[in-house]
Amino acid sequence: MGTQVDQKEQLPAAAQQPEDQPAAQRFTYSSGSRPLDGYTIKRGIGQGGFGEIYYAVSDAGKEVALKLVRRNLQVELRGIRQCLNVKHPNLVDLYDIRQDARGDTWVIMEYVPGVSLEDALAEHPNGLPVEEVLAWFHGIAAGVAYLHDRGIVHRDLKPGNIFSSEGLVKVGDYGLSKFISCSRRSGHTESIGTVHYMAPEVANGRYGKAIDIYALGI
Repeated sequence: MGTQVDQKEQLPAAAQQPEDQPAAQRFTYSSGSRPLDGYTIKRGIGQGGFGEIYYAVSDAGKEVALKLVRRNLQVELRGIRQCLNVKHPNLVDLYDIRQDARGDTWVIMEYVPGVSLEDALAEHPNGLPVEEVLAWFHGIAAGVAYLHDRGIVHRDLKPGNIFSSEGLVKVGDYGLSKFISCSRRSGHTESIGTVHYMAPEVANGRYGKAIDIYALGI
């Protein structure tokens, strides 16, 4: 559990964002905040349907990413808990799930300082060089195959969830992942994934590991 911090740190910091932070993004916490005991936030690095992600440093000096879960808490945590012990070079490590003094839930995970596939695609509007495509594809496929071998379907593969640092591709964001045994398909009614990368069978609420293969192909 987190410790009490100064009230100024607990207030929304939309008007106090660092200069290098996009103006369109408004994060709850600013640089120097310590909402979670043992970690100091340096800057906000991402936002999505499930919450906010921050770059932070532990009191021991370890760089981490902190994810503040804001919506669909049970769906997010169910996916993360089943992946806490999953370790692979092509998967972003998930370290722990904690609550702060306000009762908010945080996911502590590996910080990947490189670029996302989304960024790489934006820099090459006419298409990535073939060698880069192969490097990204091999890394993604290796990470996804490892999940599938353990009965886990990612369910939200997309360029914004895939990163490359020092030549190593890492698949992240397991908030929507789901355990599906090799012998069955899931009967699931929740809306999952990102529409552009979503396999058609998801609309019927019954799907298996093939939906990740579909997203990888897209």
